[in-house]
Amino acid sequence: MSFHPKPDVPDALERVSRCDILIAPAPGTCGNVGQLACDVLALNLNLSRVGVLDFEHLIPVCGRDALYDDVGDGDVAGALACACEVYVGEVDFAADAKARETRTVVVAQIRSDANIGARRLFCEEYVNFLTTFAHPERVVLLSSLPSTYGASAAQIGGTKWRRFGGDDDFKSMCAANELIELEENVYPPSEEIAESVDPHWALVDTIGTNTRVGCVVAVCSEGDNSVDGAGMALAAARACGIDVGTEPKAPIPGATYIGPWRVPRSWEGAFGLREVSRDMFS
Repeated sequence: MSFHPKPDVPDALERVSRCDILIAPAPGTCGNVGQLACDVLALNLNLSRVGVLDFEHLIPVCGRDALYDDVGDGDVAGALACACEVYVGEVDFAADAKARETRTVVVAQIRSDANIGARRLFCEEYVNFLTTFAHPERVVLLSSLPSTYGASAAQIGGTKWRRFGGDDDFKSMCAANELIELEENVYPPSEEIAESVDPHWALVDTIGTNTRVGCVVAVCSEGDNSVDGAGMALAAARACGIDVGTEPKAPIPGATYIGPWRVPRSWEGAFGLREVSRDMFS
């Protein structure tokens, strides 16, 4: 694994390695909900892309900017999207009812998945970045599981929000925001987890008992997961103590919103949020 900072951000490495909060997705999980949420957070928290990560066992990818229009978004317009991008910024936290504080947040976004047959090797690389390369107070992993994992009527149908792992502060913050612990009946047998190449369980097994890493989980179904992505962003923000309301703070005319979140540009075609011209069919 190697980090490649943007040439015009000389302090990128220091900002990433010394951040307060690191938020990252579990790539390849059900509906890619964690990855959707990371784009929502990077865009709406006004984080700046400061570099990219190169993992040996991550499939390379390159495409159009996922967050901004190619034109019309000023200095941030038109950057190429890569397999793993790192965003950094100073974010307001609700320290208590009367005071706020600003802390450094990193969102590491993965737009690809592990090479075939290399899931476990990628997980080792990825966890090394999450827990060793960076030194945040807390790592929040965003993952998802199929609703078919549920074993009771209460666990099946609709999207359920859960958490597991993390230190006492993370658990308390989750409890205050009604994020309950992932039920034990959802877990596969321990011997299966130890050998699993499932994107979620392989990563969980690699993390092990490291309490610096807490996980927010969406138990959901595949399909149009845009609402789940926005919901995951809200759950993650609240689990971190980030100050987020229920409505957009300064809505941009013409932009699409889900709850308080402006929708990333890349969602507009993928989830039918923007009308597509039908001229091609005439």
